[in-house]
Amino acid sequence: MKTRFIIALFAIAFTLSLAHSQNPVYTDLDSGSKFSFVTYGGIGYAVVDNDNQPKYNLNANTADFLINYRIGKRYGIATGIGFDRLSGNAFNAGGNFYHERGTLRIPVLLSVNYNIAEKVRLMANIGLYGKTVLKDEYSFVGGNVDDIYEGWNFGFQSGIGLAYNFYSKMSLGIMFSNQADFTRLDSDQNSGINDEQKIAGLNTVGLLFGINF
Repeated sequence: MKTRFIIALFAIAFTLSLAHSQNPVYTDLDSGSKFSFVTYGGIGYAVVDNDNQPKYNLNANTADFLINYRIGKRYGIATGIGFDRLSGNAFNAGGNFYHERGTLRIPVLLSVNYNIAEKVRLMANIGLYGKTVLKDEYSFVGGNVDDIYEGWNFGFQSGIGLAYNFYSKMSLGIMFSNQADFTRLDSDQNSGINDEQKIAGLNTVGLLFGINF
């Protein structure tokens, strides 16, 4: 549901950008270099989907650091790195546990960036990512189990937000973002667990900051 909502908002942004192309409103952020730096982070929740165990929810904190290359006035291609931290309590066949995970994400995104007022702009992106686990720890009553899941998996991410140009080429705003894996991580057979896992949905809201070079 959240993914469809973000896609719908992105489609609206794309349609509005075409509708405004006849009478665009530009600010200082539209001039100069084609490169810009955008960072945003948020808090929310994630749904962990296992093959052989129940689904469970975790708290999520995310941060993205992107370099955007502008194509024309409104569109661009962005890439960089993202970090996700998941944590929370859950239950499976082994009993109650606390799960903490850190991941590194490399996205490749199509971006849309246009002004809806003199100093206010809509910013959106949509694309794919590759992701790997940096830290993975399950804490049970009897002890901890580390690094059960390993390797790389891939997924889809999107975001949409509003930014205010508060000083020259700098902007600050709010961003809604969504992630969903479409491939699964395999468990380490040496851990004694035979399972596959993916993040079925990760939804956050937070602040964004942008600089045009």
